[in-house]
Amino acid sequence: MLAFLASASIVCPMNKENQKNKLRRQLQQQRNALTITQQTHYSQKICQQVSQANCFEAAQHIAFYTPVKGEGNPLPLQEKTNKSFYLPVLSTENKFHLIFVKVDSNTKYKNNIYAIPEPIYTPQDIIPATQLDLVIMPLVAADKEGYRMGMGGGYYDRSFAFKQAENADFPKLLGFAYDFQLIDKTTPEPWDIPLDFIATDKTFIEVK
Repeated sequence: MLAFLASASIVCPMNKENQKNKLRRQLQQQRNALTITQQTHYSQKICQQVSQANCFEAAQHIAFYTPVKGEGNPLPLQEKTNKSFYLPVLSTENKFHLIFVKVDSNTKYKNNIYAIPEPIYTPQDIIPATQLDLVIMPLVAADKEGYRMGMGGGYYDRSFAFKQAENADFPKLLGFAYDFQLIDKTTPEPWDIPLDFIATDKTFIEVK
């Protein structure tokens, strides 16, 4: 059923958007239905896939995210103490963009407008997005061509639009997902920035 919804050819833009929103709701419901035990188990499996990947081993500056609403949890990766980790913060200067802030065990947090914990930071904690090596991204769905469906806000696509504009190789973008979030096909928009890798609890995909 999900594969059908993802791969159907839709002519009308409104119908295409309705179809995408329907699929988004279905996968969110499936994600929210996971028990805490299941979320923890699957997240550990995904973290194992990521930690063994060459792109992670080679990276020094790594952005990840704080999970909400049943998302897979990449935070245990921070135990790799030889690396620097960063969390996204909503930009106050550039609307619908993210900035990335270095975090450690002493970092304090406050909730943003979406009730997502964000680090309290100073300007010295910020790293330009162009200097990140790897960005571990949340998603609702992704296909094997690397096209990602998020929550619909477009924050990540705007923040990494320079990859498309400048044909930049870095940072590498990695989708962190439960296996059921990997779908056959989605319908990308011109502004969608594709993933370089997808890690699930069952597989690790290097997007060609």
